[in-house]
Formats: sequence, structure tokens, C-alpha cells
Amino acid sequence: MRQWTWSALSEQATSTESVATRLEDARDSIHAATNDLWSAWTGIAADAAADHLDRERKSDTTISYEIREIASATRRADEDLAHAARVALDRIAAAERAGFIVGDGGVTAGPDFTGVYEGEPDAAAHWGMIQDALRVIGEVDDDHARRIAGIVSNLIDVTPSPAAFSPDEAAHDWAMLNDGTVTSEDLARFTTNLAAAGLDPQSLEELSTGKVVTALPAGAFDYLENLYGEAGATGVMELQQQLLADGSTSALDARDSLANGILALSNENVRDINDERGGWDRLPQDVRDLVEARPGSAQLDGYQVPPTLSAFMDTLPPDIRSELESEPGAAATAHRNALSNPADAAYIDSVIRGREFWEFVGTGTGTPGVELGTKLVESAASQVSVLDATGSGNTPYDTIPIAVGHASESMLDVATSNHDVSARVLAGDLHGDSPKNIQRDDILTRLFTHTWDDGGESAGRLTNWMTHEMGDAHAAGDTARVDRAERAALHLSQYLAHEDNFDRLMDVHGENTSNIGEVNPGLVRAFADGLQGYIPELVRADGVGEWEENSLESPNTNAAARRIFTLMATDQESSATFGSAATAFGRYYADDFVEGPSYLGASNAGRLQALLDTGIYNAGREMFDDQARIDEFVQQRREDTFNTNYTVIRNLVALDPRLSGTVGLLMDVNSTSIRDTFVPAFEDPEATPFTGDFSRYSAPNAYNLLENAVGRYGLPSDERVVVELRRLDLLGPDGTLRYPASDPPLDAVTGLADKALETYGIDFSTFREYYIDAYGSVAPTNREPNAPR
Repeated sequence: MRQWTWSALSEQATSTESVATRLEDARDSIHAATNDLWSAWTGIAADAAADHLDRERKSDTTISYEIREIASATRRADEDLAHAARVALDRIAAAERAGFIVGDGGVTAGPDFTGVYEGEPDAAAHWGMIQDALRVIGEVDDDHARRIAGIVSNLIDVTPSPAAFSPDEAAHDWAMLNDGTVTSEDLARFTTNLAAAGLDPQSLEELSTGKVVTALPAGAFDYLENLYGEAGATGVMELQQQLLADGSTSALDARDSLANGILALSNENVRDINDERGGWDRLPQDVRDLVEARPGSAQLDGYQVPPTLSAFMDTLPPDIRSELESEPGAAATAHRNALSNPADAAYIDSVIRGREFWEFVGTGTGTPGVELGTKLVESAASQVSVLDATGSGNTPYDTIPIAVGHASESMLDVATSNHDVSARVLAGDLHGDSPKNIQRDDILTRLFTHTWDDGGESAGRLTNWMTHEMGDAHAAGDTARVDRAERAALHLSQYLAHEDNFDRLMDVHGENTSNIGEVNPGLVRAFADGLQGYIPELVRADGVGEWEENSLESPNTNAAARRIFTLMATDQESSATFGSAATAFGRYYADDFVEGPSYLGASNAGRLQALLDTGIYNAGREMFDDQARIDEFVQQRREDTFNTNYTVIRNLVALDPRLSGTVGLLMDVNSTSIRDTFVPAFEDPEATPFTGDFSRYSAPNAYNLLENAVGRYGLPSDERVVVELRRLDLLGPDGTLRYPASDPPLDAVTGLADKALETYGIDFSTFREYYIDAYGSVAPTNREPNAPR
């Protein structure tokens, strides 16, 4: 309520009215112009045209009426909601004037509260009045939403279907655009046709969530197929360059539609009113050839190397041309070798053209079809294999010294905008008809172990989406997307945790070489972003749904999870993401223990802490041979990992429904003293949990439990304990629990928190016992050099 945006609905009503006004102006202009033009036209055809015009005018008038009804209903909703909101805010203000503190959890006494005068409402009464006002807001909102939805339904009913495309429309448009000049009238016609045959923003949004869209008019697919077939990949690229050079708003809009049209044409979930649908086979043959070209493949047949050096150089994009021209003789050598090895030259030419084409298509906002997307991923994996084999003497790049940067990235950027594609790749079921995992490891290993120019960011888009999608899908009630994200997270975890894959990622280029965090840090950050919401599954705290209890590893073992946490620790930012997420889930487990009567919260918290600790230690052990350097790395990485990223925690709490019931994060994450307490750095390597010394964990664990108990049950009932909490500065003047900035001794915090917890019937010693046992099940409390990874 405090953040109520008063102008939002009135602005929406005004915008809606402007749509109706524009429609009415266009209707009246057309009617006036045709009446003038037809004044001397008589006969049967003239009468038919006049009747048609009259029907169109009546239809437009009906549509305009419904649009104005939506605007009017929105304005009424704005007025009624604003009144209800003012009532609620007045009641909140009344409670605050009486000395109370008002929050989402209720009304409580403030630090200066002196009591309630006789006949005046107490905290409970104020809270009841505020809740009544909030309830009225919800009822008013629901009522007006139903009314507006009914008018929108009427608008849909009276809006005519779009006209079907004529068979020769595409050929006409392409001839118009390909005659050497593009006028404003040409652009207007072309943009209108592409928009009609393409998708509106709402449809594009629905496609991005995997929904089927049936918005296209009859003949739209024929139009798109014929248009792109007439143009071919080369013609599309020439046209988009022409539109880009034009630079006008209409030209840039047409360019966007041109990119989106390719994606709509390829997407199996795009259908017209006759149930014609998009797909891979609708794409022009030369576009499909760009995707499926491999060294020596039939798709390269027919390519001819330009006979002269200047003609050869003209075929190259500016970056490659510049690089060849910067080294004396390089261009002539490349051309000479291309003439001698036309098949290799054909492959490199297809890579260059593919890079340019998919970079352009990627500027659109559409979603590719699943078959196109999976083929792009396969092609990207093939291309990096060829690149990584350079130097063997058997690749096109060995015979023709041309470096083509970012080609695979452009394909992956397009492919991964469809999460169905990423899910299939992570499952190893690229075409929806093969047993799981057959293709996964081969493709993912090639993509993950290639040294990427962008640090693995484009490849990482295969894996960075699951946590965010899980939250969005939960909010939308879309269980299919929740399940898809969960399956994808499991499949990625299975790949990362497999011992052979883990060993390769820890030594990317062979034994005793750099690990994945050093080679492709952007990729590891994508792993962390995608998996952070599934930490409970890795901790074995959640064994329901798609991620069954033993789907990652055998019972009573933690090897798979240890490997995943180790990989996350190879990069500072990834480790911090996992550490911050672990902070949120650790508080969730503390609340679980506080709620009782199960002790699983304590066990899960201990197991999670052990996975974080062993992941960091194992990463250091893999990277260094010297114990002193390992200890130095571990200390620094722990500080990086637990330097809590509040944004990560806030977003995770918003995304993951499991965390929605936890109390807010009350500690000041920017406070050095608090961070040092909650993030023990273990300057003395012998005073670590690996030695059985858990003293540094007792204070934060006890405080977390107390924070959750106060959030759930209120302050301790024993006033003597409350006084002690104030004395140690654990309780602020406003009655809010906080960790003291004075940095008191850890045993003092632990002892007082333990005493306070007893007032709720919560036994901290029991929590500690289960916590330590679970920790030891993952990380034996010793510093064995060859402890399990």
C-alpha cells in the first residue's frame, strides 16, 4: 500500500482512449476520401463498393465503442480502487499516530508506546480494521477485473479476422523491394504485411513460454515461405543491410519484422486459423544448408572460390578482412590456399555467412522452432570441434588461415531463446525420439570445454534459465514449465556430477591444466544461475516431483553434490551466487527446525554447509599442490562465497515458493562485523570444521534460529530474557531483532540465543547435534589429503 502508484490506471485509460480516437480518425478519413473519389461513380459495382464501405464503417464504429468501454471501465476501476486505497492508508496512519508499528506481519507496539487510552483501539483492533480495508481493495479489484474481462471478450467477438494473403503477395513484395529503391510507400506495405503474417508482442511472449499461438491469418505461412524463398539467405542479408542503412523508424521496424519472420516460420508452435503451422521444413533450403553444413558435406557443393584476390576479399566481412590485411601476405596466402582447397574454402564461407545471418536473426524478439534450435546447437558443437582440432593438419582452418570469431555464439544465442531447445539438449534427446543421454555428453562436452571468446556466456544460456523459469512458472500456475525447468536442472546436474565429465571440467585441456572456472567463467556462472534454486535437491532435502530422491546419486552418498559444489567454487562470482543462495535456504531450514517437530531442518543445514565447505576445499586442492596455497585459496574463496549478495537472496526468495514463508533478512549485509561472524574465514586452518571444531558456526546458527522463532512467535515471553537481549544489543530500540554491530564474543551470542530459544521450547543443543552429524556425513571432520571429492 505504501508503494501504491496512483496514476497507473488513469494513464492506461487515457492510452486506451487514444487508440479509439486514432481508429475513429482513420475511419472518418477513409470515408471522406472515398466519398469524394466516388462522387461520379454509379452503377452496380459502385453500389456494391458503397455497401462494403458502409459495413466497414459500422464494424469500425462497434470496435471503437468497445475500446472506449474498456477505457471507461478502467477509469471507474481507478476511482474505486483509489478510494479504497485511501481508506486503507488512513487506517494505517491512524495506527501509527497511536504509537504502533505497522508491517506486513501485523501491528505491534513501537519503542515509545505508552499504552492505549480507554475506549481507543488496541493493536489487534487496529490490525483488524486495516485487514478489512485491504480485503475491500481485493474485492474491488476482482469485481472491476471481471467487468473489464467481459468487455475485452466483447471486443474480441466483434473484431473481424484478418484478411487472407493472396498467393502472389510475397513475390510482389520481394520484387518491389528488390528493384534497387525502397520508398516509404514500399516500406509501409512491406511492414504491414510482415506484421500481419508475423506475431504481435503478446504472441511473442506466449511463444517464449512454450505456448501454442494461433494468431496468424490464412495464407500467412505461404506468404512467409514464398517471401524468404524468393529472397534466400543472401537476399535477406542484403535487404536487412539496406533497411539498417536507411535508419528510419519504419525501416528499422521492417528489419525487426524480417528477423522475427524467420523465427515464426520455423516455430512448430505458430499456427494460422486453418491449423497450418511453422517448422524446419518451411525454411528456405539455403538457410537449412547453412545450419547443416559440415566439412565436406553435400550442402557445400556448388561453391566457387572467387578467381581474383580482390573479389575474394570482397566476400569477407570487415573483421576478417581487416585481420588478413594487417599481416603482409596473409590475404594472398588465404586466397591461394582457397583456390587449391575449394571444399575447405566452401566450409569457411558457410561459417562466415552463417555467423552473419544468425547474428541478424538474433536481433529479433521471436522464438525459434525446436527443430531449428536443436540443429543450431548441433552445428555449434560441430563448429567448435573443428576449431579445437586446428593444428592437427586435418581441418579447413589448417589449410586456409582465416579465423572466424563468434560464429557458434550467434547460433547458440538464437537457439537458447527457446527453453524447449535447451531442455532437450540437456536431456540428450535432441529430436524428441531418442533414448535420453545418448547425445548429451558428446555435445555438452564439446560446447563446455571449448575456450570461448565470450567466456562461455552464449553456451551458458543453455543452462542459466531454470531457477528463474521455475519462479515465473510457479507465479503463473504453469506446472508444465515448472516440471520442464526441474528436469533440465536434474539433467545438467547429472552431467556435471558424472565423474568423467567432472574430471574433464576440472582439467579442461588435459591433466594438470586450467579448470572450467578459469577457462570459461561465464559458463560456470550460468551453471550457478540455473541451479541455485535447486540447492535443496542437491542437499537431498527435496525428493519429490521430477527430481526423485535417488535420481542424482545412490542413497547415503553425496559424491555427486560435492562435485557440483566444487565446480561452482572454481569461479569467484559463481561461488558467491551459490553461497548467497545457501544463506537463503539455510534460513529456510532454520525455520523448518523452529516450526518442528522434525529435525530435518538441522540435518539439511549441516549437509548444505558441508557441501559448501568441501566444494571450496576440493577446488583449492585440484588447483594447487602446496598446502599453504590451498589454505590461502580456501580462506579467500570462503570470504568471496559468503560475502552475501543481498540481490541474489532477494530474487531467490521472490522466485522460490519454498522461501516465501521465511522471515525477512534482518542482518545488515554490508556490516563487516556481521559478515565476519556469519562468514568465519578460519585464518587458522586447524580450527576448521574439518577438525571437528564447529565453534565458529554456533553463533550464526543460534542467531538464525532465534530470528526465525521471533518472526514466527514474537519476542520471548520471559521479560528477563528480553532485557538481556537489549543489553547485548540483539534487540534494537524499535523492538526488532538484529545482530549487534558491537561484535560481542561469539559464546555470549550463542549462550543468550540458546536461553531465548528455550522460552519457545526449542533446544539448540539438539539442532547442533543433528547439524554436526549431517555435516560429518558429507565432509569427514579431518584433513585427509585424499578425502572424497
